[in-house]
Amino acid sequence: MIKGLLQKFRKPQGRTQAQRMLTLRSAPVYYLPITKCGSTYLKNVFYYLDHADEHVSGIDIHSNADDLVRAKTGDEEAIRQSPYAFAVLRDPVERFLSLYFDKIYGDGPNNFADIRVYLAEEIGLNLTRDLSVDAHRENCNRFIDWLGLNLSFKTDVPINHHWRRQSSRLQRVDKLDIKHLTLDGLSWQLPLLLGNVVPNIGQAMKVVKSDNRTDKPFTQAEILDAALIGKIETVYSNDKRLYDQASQKWQPWREYHPEVTKDETIRCFTASEHPINCVAISKIGRTYLRNLLYLLEHEKEYHEPLKIHTKGVSSVSELTKDELAKEVSFFVVRDPVERFFSLYFDKIYGTGERSFPWIAKRLVKHRGFVHEENLTVDQHRANCLALLGYINRKFETEALPDINSHWSPQVEMAKKAIRFGLQPLLLESLDEQLLHISDGRIDGLEKAMQALPHRNRSSKPYSVEEILTPEIAQRISGLYAADQALYERVKTAWDITGRPPKL
Repeated sequence: MIKGLLQKFRKPQGRTQAQRMLTLRSAPVYYLPITKCGSTYLKNVFYYLDHADEHVSGIDIHSNADDLVRAKTGDEEAIRQSPYAFAVLRDPVERFLSLYFDKIYGDGPNNFADIRVYLAEEIGLNLTRDLSVDAHRENCNRFIDWLGLNLSFKTDVPINHHWRRQSSRLQRVDKLDIKHLTLDGLSWQLPLLLGNVVPNIGQAMKVVKSDNRTDKPFTQAEILDAALIGKIETVYSNDKRLYDQASQKWQPWREYHPEVTKDETIRCFTASEHPINCVAISKIGRTYLRNLLYLLEHEKEYHEPLKIHTKGVSSVSELTKDELAKEVSFFVVRDPVERFFSLYFDKIYGTGERSFPWIAKRLVKHRGFVHEENLTVDQHRANCLALLGYINRKFETEALPDINSHWSPQVEMAKKAIRFGLQPLLLESLDEQLLHISDGRIDGLEKAMQALPHRNRSSKPYSVEEILTPEIAQRISGLYAADQALYERVKTAWDITGRPPKL
């Protein structure tokens, strides 16, 4: 039997990193299949996207590899630069139970008949039909103990890709820098990722029915106990860490996808008599945008440009998604590092009329902040770490709606704008990109931009590059990971396509 298993589970022929990725004839999309992570379904989705029809042997598509398109050796750089390269990760506990019921205990045509018999003999796995929940739990404990040994090369049976660690599969394409989706969020994450390049992705996902799901006689909650969960998460600890990281990164996007009702509205700054609307986010060109809209509307500058946030100065409208789609409607995103340093110099270290001296005093008293002139670069670095610690504390103790908008994650404030289909622009290219999407529909826009020098910029004694250290960069990334993902997606789309992505 061991000889047969060695032959059955022999190591597949090696491929280059690019060749491990599936792609489409119809779009520059790249997917790394990981077994027991929705790969049957996704391969069928890929087939449908290229052929506008379902595969005739959908549930057995893995045996029809030539019907799918693999990336080629030499495509590595294209994959690294692509915003549409991804893998799907699964909660290792759910993946383990799927493996157990689908391939080990299950007696269907796609199970592992040889390995079932081997495990029955080797570890006493009970293959009797209609087992009790306790018997299934005992089977799972025996099986995960054996997997722990197998994955440590302490059994006679080779590691099989159905139970190989997801992290091991990812290591084989570690130089391609692909994005991680989660299987439990695939229904909304995949359209979000690919919608800009595969407009019919939603249709394909609805049409395709082939997925490798096995009915389970008991729920996960009934079978698992704390000890068993602990064993699974220990054996697959790296998978657990990667899955949790991916889940956390996607978490802020969850609320972007409920369909907007016909009568639902969003509040936008606008300029009457001009088809232009924006959602302006704090520390992302908000002062400039409101002054620009004021100038367009009144054909003159506001008399105190830096105080334009006074209530009642700007025109606002409550608009539906259909109304916004007919006009130039947008919001702006910013590199989180640049935004943080703008906050630091403008509101915290700065002493201007629009600064936050009460925050600076609190930081001086409790976090060693130095609020004096002519600081050294090292003192500014220490101040930045103190401010980041303060923000982290706010994130831990306050609800998101209660966090000050100047350091609240920009994705939180962009959620509704994304749901309503507003186009995302980059702050560093704002004028150029706004002119591009307006396409001549806003009379006097370019002239207004040229006439408006006022931007709320604070002078900096050192550049961001001089102050930024790996520690500060890591702290910013930890606090604003979702902001960074949003910014990179928007920037990549503009760089590659010359237009904003459809979020």
